[in-house]
Amino acid sequence: MTFQKCTFIFLALLWPCLATIDTSQLRCEVCCRLVEEVQRNVSSVDPLRVVKVTNFRLDGNGDQSKSNVPLARSQMYLTEVMDSVCEKMSDYVRATYKTNGSLTVMPLLLNGQMNPLMSEVDIVQDSDLNKSLQYYCEDIVSDIEDDLTSLIKSEDDNNAVYSICTKTAQLCQNKNKNTEL
Repeated sequence: MTFQKCTFIFLALLWPCLATIDTSQLRCEVCCRLVEEVQRNVSSVDPLRVVKVTNFRLDGNGDQSKSNVPLARSQMYLTEVMDSVCEKMSDYVRATYKTNGSLTVMPLLLNGQMNPLMSEVDIVQDSDLNKSLQYYCEDIVSDIEDDLTSLIKSEDDNNAVYSICTKTAQLCQNKNKNTEL
């Protein structure tokens, strides 16, 4: 083969990997999936499971205050979730909707079955096999961990994606309150 043919074949194979993606939009999508994943973890815990939380301060009688907190809303559990949530990004892919070309980050599997939205999107090939999704996730967690933990603890997380990704982290400038997968 000539050098030109080899170069052409190489570029043809590499072309899908060179597709440019707006990193700010990608960070927004990763943030949304991150918050949804944390919410999914919290909601999967039995609400009847509680942990006894002790305050290290003493009251006037020298006693420590103790209270029962739902396990899913405890600092201990939420810290564990935050430490492990980004590992799940290896199960996610970048994709663009066939209808309008907008970027999304979506799980390959839902409840053990192929994501039904896969027929509506084109998977975006990237050279790092989606390792950057985990990197972006870890970066975002380091920025929003305290805010997200506080929001989950307060149990006022109906619009958590909007509150965290748009208002707090300011990653999703044009995200609508009800835009979630």
